[in-house]
Amino acid sequence: MQPCSEIIAGMKVLIVDDTTTNLHILRAFLGKLGCKVFLAENGALGVAAFIREAPDLVLMDVMMPVMDGYEATRQIKMLSPDRWVPVIFLSALDKDESLVTGLEAGGDDYLSKPVNFVVLQAKICSFARTVKMQSVVRDYMVSLQKYHDEREAENVLANGIMDRLAQRGQSEDAHVYRWMMPASAFSGDIIANARSPDGKLYAMLADATGHGLAAAVSVVPVLTTFYSLVEHGYPLGYVAYELNRQLMTFLPTGRFVAASIVCIDTDTHSCALWTGGMPTPLLLGADGSLIHTFASTRLPLGIIEFDEELAGIEKFDCPADSQLVLFSDGLTEAGNDSSSCIAFGEDRLLHALSATSKKEDRLNAVLAAFDAHVGSCVPHDDISLLLLNC
Repeated sequence: MQPCSEIIAGMKVLIVDDTTTNLHILRAFLGKLGCKVFLAENGALGVAAFIREAPDLVLMDVMMPVMDGYEATRQIKMLSPDRWVPVIFLSALDKDESLVTGLEAGGDDYLSKPVNFVVLQAKICSFARTVKMQSVVRDYMVSLQKYHDEREAENVLANGIMDRLAQRGQSEDAHVYRWMMPASAFSGDIIANARSPDGKLYAMLADATGHGLAAAVSVVPVLTTFYSLVEHGYPLGYVAYELNRQLMTFLPTGRFVAASIVCIDTDTHSCALWTGGMPTPLLLGADGSLIHTFASTRLPLGIIEFDEELAGIEKFDCPADSQLVLFSDGLTEAGNDSSSCIAFGEDRLLHALSATSKKEDRLNAVLAAFDAHVGSCVPHDDISLLLLNC
């Protein structure tokens, strides 16, 4: 343990006492200990000196003219709400009464006059250790706040970049209804849609491993590749193949992206679908009832090279006024705030979707049902939902 003399050395001490002899004796004693000493002859001057000198410790007499030690201590404590400065009362008054009143005024300790200098040195040493520890903690908190502020600034920048990537090539489309709720500042879920040169509607809902920044970074290659391929009019099978190849190249082992990718030809009312690692896509009839599901039996993107099975595309005709529904598992697995934490589930999703025959109202119906179910419970995974008019 560091010697007491080394701990006290350099400490700034304010002595407040209306007796000149006491001031000089205490100054001489503390000076020998290596303290930097400031003197004040009454409570009012003590408060002014405290503001001016910002001492580490205060030795406070009780009975003084102009302002007594109790009031001076109250004001000193009010002046330093964010920094603990110990105040030791020095008094010849009844110890018990003075101690209680001093503690109520904000004092930290008490010594009777005449002062026992051995005891005083021990108390100052004890307080000095605490003050130095407080200083270390305060410096650490400042560094931590600086780190936090820098990370927040970087997060804002990264979020802006991710938003711009997500919006690249994307425009308002009357056939697309979408909803996303990230579990943190960044989302590992993405929804993208764009039109090919021949007018086909391409859309993708992807869910990267985990959530947060790491998951968001994982989907950057997916976004850039998807928009580039759609802009050049590549068929859906090649889009899925190239997305997988890119992720195999860039993602580390253990990272992958589940996805549902769809191409809708609104002229011929036909659709092509690739899905891997995602919840089962749903096809709704004109009245909102479920008419078909598409089993998601393929592995997510970025795990293994494409073979004939992985490259398989489902093609089907879309009934009049039908609607395709894609969603991430964060939606159906979101729990409520009950003791059993019941998941939202696919049944509630289907019930909300079939509650209205108007395609444009179904997204809001799901949002209302979701809010009613989860209440104040905060979802722990990213949530996304995509409805596409076929």
